[in-house]
Order: sequence, then C-alpha cells, then structure tokens
Amino acid sequence: MKTTKQIFSTVCAALFILAACQPVEFEEISGRGNSKNANDSVWFLTVQATKEISGQAGNDGGTKALDLTDSGQTLNAYWVNNAPVKVYKGNTCVGTLKASPDETNSALATLSGEVTVSGLNDGEELTLMVPSDTWAYTGQVGTIAGISDKFDYATAIVKVNGISGNNITTSGAVFANEQSIYRFGFKNGSSYIDPKDFVVSANGGKLVQSLNLSGSTWTPTYGSITVTPSATPADHFYYVSLRNESTTDDTYRFIVIGSNDALYLASKAIPASVLDVPGKFISAKEIAVSQPSFAPASGTIDKAEDVF
Repeated sequence: MKTTKQIFSTVCAALFILAACQPVEFEEISGRGNSKNANDSVWFLTVQATKEISGQAGNDGGTKALDLTDSGQTLNAYWVNNAPVKVYKGNTCVGTLKASPDETNSALATLSGEVTVSGLNDGEELTLMVPSDTWAYTGQVGTIAGISDKFDYATAIVKVNGISGNNITTSGAVFANEQSIYRFGFKNGSSYIDPKDFVVSANGGKLVQSLNLSGSTWTPTYGSITVTPSATPADHFYYVSLRNESTTDDTYRFIVIGSNDALYLASKAIPASVLDVPGKFISAKEIAVSQPSFAPASGTIDKAEDVF
C-alpha cells in the first residue's frame, strides 16, 4: 500500500501499518455512477475501508507498538489518494479500485471503481488486495519509505449485500496486514554498527521470501532476507518488512557487514506471541553483534550473502 505520512518520534515517512486509532464502525453505502442493466458484466463498487489494529501488545487499542528492548512507539496509518486496490472474485482479478482518503481521518478511505464479472449475487464475497497477489520481501533497503513503496501487503474480504442496477452495496473492508515491520539497531559494545548490508534468517525456517497466489492456493518460498541500506540513518535504525509463518518461539540470526567490511554475527529471540498475528511493529534497537574468531577484523567480505 503506498502511503504519504508516517508519524514517528524520530521518523517522518509513509506506511500503511498499525493505525493508532480506535476501531470505527462503518455504515454500508451504495455505489455511485450510471445505473446499468443488472445483466451486464460491469459493476460500480464503492467500499468504506479501514485498517485492523488488533494484535497489539496488551490489547491497548493499537496505540503502542511492541518493543523487545524498551518502551514502544506509535505508528500511524494513512491512505494515499488514488492508491490502487485489486478486487478478486475467487482467484480471478475482476478490477481495481482507487482510494479516496477521509477528509478528517486519513487512516480511513473510500474505495471505488468498476469491476467486470459475469453475474454477481447477494452474499458473495470479494477479496481486496493491496497492492497485488504476488508478495516479495527481497530487495529491501531498510527504510519506512522503502517498505511503503514495495513491501507493504494487506488484504480484506467484503460481502455483497445489495445490488441496485449495476451499483453494488458491500460490507466495510477491514484490511489486515500480511507482515510485520521490524526496527533493528546493531551495537558492537557501546557503539552502533551501520551495515553495508545484513542478512536476516530464522531458525524455524518459516521466514517468507515470496508468496504467490496460484489458483486458490498461496505458495510460499522460505529463506533468508538480505537488506542493503540505501543510506546511513542518523539514528542507526533500519526497518524491515518480514512475514514469519512460524507458530512457535523462534530466533532470528543476523550476518552483518560493517562499513569497513568487517563481519559481525548476532541473534535475537522472537517469542511466538510476536509472530501470532502479522501487522505488528516490533523493535529491537540494540542487538548485540560480535566478530567471530575465524574472521579478520575488516576489509575481507564484500556482502553478507558471501558468508553462506
């Protein structure tokens, strides 16, 4: 989902993630546009959309993120005007809606547009996807803006509950994020390490590199994620979009290549309660790294991937 605002204590960027607001009940609304013969295959669909904020630490209404090392901070969600949302009937894409943010609360939006499908009945379900049905988590650059641009996927299911001509009334769309956002900081003793790149892997083997919709089946590819920072942040924190399908406690392992090409290793325990529902903000700002005894101090390794 492409976004334009992100309220964060140290970062102003865009991300459609973890709305810091109370759930909002929506009234169902009818589609707008020219009425057509109900036997036609083109329908005008309008949906009210918001963001699910369940699964937060302490069930606090989504106002705080879960931090593994210290107190959490808030991430707020915003829709971008004309952001695309794909519509699926079964496993077939039938159209694309455009978002129009609410004037007083940009975490809410009206989605509208035409869908093309032969026959549509009350009670049928439509799946909405932001922004596509193929999700890839490789190629990240360690920033909130980078995640917003390419690595933020969300889904919602709406039910058709009224048809007037070719205008469709549906239930409201409550979008659920399909991954969580992690904030990592690496420290060697008392000093932060700003990596040229780093690799994240999971002991449980369920860290998703990509997820593809084939027919009615989602097919995951599991493996490590390499992050190549696009810049050195002033606060030394790097943001990564991760989908971990493990159902038990897990451990992330890191291979970090410092700015002087030195090799560092680290690990971080991740409890199952963090992994139970995607869509969280998870912070580990002081991951302790160390240099293995077998590796020279600097100038020997170009990329973290070379260690494998």
